[in-house]
Amino acid sequence: MTDGSWVVVVPAKPFAAAKTRCVGLDVSERSALARAMLRDVVGGLTRARRVRTVVVAATDPEVVATALSCGAVVAGTTRGPDLNREVLDALTAAAEALPGARLAVAMADLAAAQPSDFDAALAAAATHPRAIVSDADGTGTTMVTLTDPGEFRPFLGLDSRRRFLADGYHDLPVTAPGLRRDVDAVSHLLTLGIDRLGGATRSWAGSPAPTHDRPIRPAARY
Repeated sequence: MTDGSWVVVVPAKPFAAAKTRCVGLDVSERSALARAMLRDVVGGLTRARRVRTVVVAATDPEVVATALSCGAVVAGTTRGPDLNREVLDALTAAAEALPGARLAVAMADLAAAQPSDFDAALAAAATHPRAIVSDADGTGTTMVTLTDPGEFRPFLGLDSRRRFLADGYHDLPVTAPGLRRDVDAVSHLLTLGIDRLGGATRSWAGSPAPTHDRPIRPAARY
């Protein structure tokens, strides 16, 4: 959006390698779910008033094509597949291209996050040089905000919340379920509620599946 001041980086794994903890889904179903959630996250961010640009950190051709089709910019890396390195490279490229922009990182599996959720979190982060949004489990991180790429720490992954807080990041008082619940299991979609999911993820959840573990939206509600 033209009145936004934030550049948000969204790291995305190759779809076939994503959501491996979603027990009961085969690789094609997991790939489709990861693609749907990326579409919803990028779509929500591009509609957020405070977001100027969305940058997807990825090199996989399928992910790149999906990101571009949703209106994101893509930043790759030549340093090998590593989540934190990919994020740092994307943040550095964004800071060089758009000097003065505030920087953020958002996870690609926030299936129920709305544009207003992103706006509220970024508004809360505006007064803090470095901040995070904790996940619903209280151990991970769904968003990171900062002013300079040099302030990014390679803590994304297990136990990231504790590590960011120990380094001085502020824990933002965000309560929106869609922004705090990153989807690592099919049960998380049920916890969020199918009607709260983004359109692409909701379509995935409502499509036929060979496994009983996928939440299926009743046909009568279409």
